Amino acid sequence: MARRSEDQSRTEVIGVRLTKAERMRLEHRAAAAGFTVSAFAAQVLARGQVTVESRPRTAVLPPELVAEFKRIGNNLNQIAHALNSRKNVRDGVVAVQFRDFLLALARDRELAPRAAKLADSFVKSGRLDR
Repeated sequence: MARRSEDQSRTEVIGVRLTKAERMRLEHRAAAAGFTVSAFAAQVLARGQVTVESRPRTAVLPPELVAEFKRIGNNLNQIAHALNSRKNVRDGVVAVQFRDFLLALARDRELAPRAAKLADSFVKSGRLDR
């Protein structure tokens, strides 16, 4: 979003009375659009509409899925530590951990399509076999 020049800075203040329900609706709409209540209201009042820039949506993951990711990450960290210490790691161990990661992703309905696509690309490239 472009910065306003000094002659465009918002210095004027108006007061608006709202019911509690109207205020809550305004706060919800502002948050959904990624704005403060003040910025959202200023756009609505000045333009009669709000222009929202598209932003990537952040996925909120269930706590059990986060715990699963932490477990898998810990396993991968131990594997990396072993490899960096020049210790032998059984064949397929990394592939098994990666598979577990993808299966955990697949349990979340928003992440599942991306996980399936990622798994397909790895299988096609043969990277899981190494």
